[in-house]
Amino acid sequence: MGNITALALAVVVSLTFSTIIAVVITDPLRTILRQLCLEGNASTFWVSFTNVMLYITPLLFAVQFANVHSPSVVETLQTAMSSSLFGGFAALLVVGIQISRARPAH
Repeated sequence: MGNITALALAVVVSLTFSTIIAVVITDPLRTILRQLCLEGNASTFWVSFTNVMLYITPLLFAVQFANVHSPSVVETLQTAMSSSLFGGFAALLVVGIQISRARPAH
């Protein structure tokens, strides 16, 4: 497998994983942020910001650790998936910590 193909595979795996996370988390996140934010526009911004970070973080890890030197498709997929999962976990962890510390506006 060529370097470009391995990198492209890592990007596709990462974007697919991020899309799944974003689809699953967007509605519940929007609901929570509406309760936490004083203005409706703020919750819209924070949902968008979080979704962007949920794409950037796994992509960063997947590209950084892309296994471009391995001729094996399986090893390349394994590296891409584990890097994307770690990046997604890190992003969700930060979001979860920040939301758990927030207090509803009254």
